Amino acid sequence: MNAKTVSCPVLYKPTDPKYAESVRQFQGCPTIAVTPKGRIYLGWYSGGVREPDLENYNLLIKSDDGGKTWSDPLIVIPSVKATQTHALDIQLWTDPDGKLHVFWVQNDVDVAYLGQKGFYCFPVLDNFFYSDASHAAWEIVCDYPDADEPEFSEPRCYDKGFLRCKPLVLKNGRWIFFNYSQDMFQQPVDRYQYSISDDKGKTFRHMIGSKKIHTPFDETMAYERQDGSIRMFARTTNLGEIAECISTDGGETWTDAVPSGIDSPSSRFYVSRTPSGNVLLIRSDHRTARTNMTICLSEDDGETWKYQRCIDTRDDISYPDADFYDGKIYLTYDRERTGAKEIYFVVFTEDDLKDPAWKPEIRIVSKP
Repeated sequence: MNAKTVSCPVLYKPTDPKYAESVRQFQGCPTIAVTPKGRIYLGWYSGGVREPDLENYNLLIKSDDGGKTWSDPLIVIPSVKATQTHALDIQLWTDPDGKLHVFWVQNDVDVAYLGQKGFYCFPVLDNFFYSDASHAAWEIVCDYPDADEPEFSEPRCYDKGFLRCKPLVLKNGRWIFFNYSQDMFQQPVDRYQYSISDDKGKTFRHMIGSKKIHTPFDETMAYERQDGSIRMFARTTNLGEIAECISTDGGETWTDAVPSGIDSPSSRFYVSRTPSGNVLLIRSDHRTARTNMTICLSEDDGETWKYQRCIDTRDDISYPDADFYDGKIYLTYDRERTGAKEIYFVVFTEDDLKDPAWKPEIRIVSKP
């Protein structure tokens, strides 16, 4: 990891009008987490006119009434133009102890890249480029996210890479963070990468997994099967379906990645075990287009997906993220990041998915 890495600023309850909803020209990639007492936190990626942009920032809001109303931004994490440091892709997670983790990604600037046109380099000024392929994974943590005034730790960089999905906690207490590399200068970029912690996130081992298939954007996510093996899914680019590989030794080693047979375009999906023990998969049910947002539920450990409900057939919808509380499933996703710029929120139960008459209520959380 680049020793020169410095955190982007973490701004609490910012008042600068440049972060106001009304002026946003781009927003998307939402993420959600629910606390032990039911407070909902929701974050996403905004600022500038596109992704990537050195005006990009991450933001965090909350709801204390089940998602009926939402706060102004509690936190904004902006990019820093002066150092060409790009803040991107927030990810939320409530750990087994009830602590709220706010993860984000920064481009880990290496001066050797500056001025070079190449893989994932973007113009800043005439004939001057910055790299946005080498990344560092950052976090702040709130021990008491249900507090009236939640307080967060100092930022820390826990590993290199790009984290864009919730971590997995195994039955034995091991944490697996799926932070991946898309930096062709830091090999092996052609293999899945991730981090393992056996001390609740105090320290990590950076791990190299099996060879990737059809992607520079892994966005891997996994669940532990009933027999103790881990099934990891991965985004693909041109395959038209999700890739998968298996670990039978707690994430130390993996089988070769193969197509899963589950249709999906080049886009993020969500998979996890539900509190009831079933497996939840949320994806775009299409081989090439980000459309048909579909919720799938398996009662046989992911062998089959008996219940599948398409809740949104519009175009350019993507990046589902979910969490669980009190028998309910809380889902967020986006639509048209530079068009409609809408962030959505849906609440449902497993019984809803099994009910042919169920019609989801899709609420708009943010629309500039």
